[in-house]
Amino acid sequence: MNMKRNNSGGKIKNIFGLAVVCFCLCVFSLNNVQAAEAKESGVPSGGLKIGVVDLNAIFEKYEKRKQFDGLLKEEEQKHQKVISDKKKELVSLNEKIQLLDLGSEARRSNEEIGERKAMELESYAKYAEKLLTKKYKQYFESVYKEVCKEIEELGKSERYDLIIKKEEQELQGGGISELQFKVGIKAVLYHSDAVDITNKVIANLNKKIQK
Repeated sequence: MNMKRNNSGGKIKNIFGLAVVCFCLCVFSLNNVQAAEAKESGVPSGGLKIGVVDLNAIFEKYEKRKQFDGLLKEEEQKHQKVISDKKKELVSLNEKIQLLDLGSEARRSNEEIGERKAMELESYAKYAEKLLTKKYKQYFESVYKEVCKEIEELGKSERYDLIIKKEEQELQGGGISELQFKVGIKAVLYHSDAVDITNKVIANLNKKIQK
């Protein structure tokens, strides 16, 4: 009777020991898998998930920004045509004035018209510049908000703890003050390719434009 109990107890111990070994192996394997996934997704061993984005590259390759540039270019060309027509009209009027007698009523009248048209030209040029500047600012703010929103959504959906802006500064040319400024505003000095999500942000933005 005692021998049977001892045998049963031994079997239970063996089974329990085997279960512990299996559990340890599973935990070890799971840790290895999680470490590999963390490495691929740019998560450091401490668990902090960090991403970097190049805003200049995003603005350069975002299709909506290109569309806005095209619209502004068209509007700028329209204003330039109006300005060009007004200049031609003013040149033609000045040539006409030169043919009129000095002190004549016709010359005096045309000179007044010329002065008025010159003021209209200057006023219109300032108006066009101010209007284009305002529209460019509105377009830029609109695109910037969309880019930031996309980065935020990506950060939340893929559980990023921190996403940092990086910039590739062109250090050639300019004076020492400009060089010092560029060096001073550079925030990211190094990052691995694994944490760069710039292309992913661009792809997401352009997919939404296509839809």
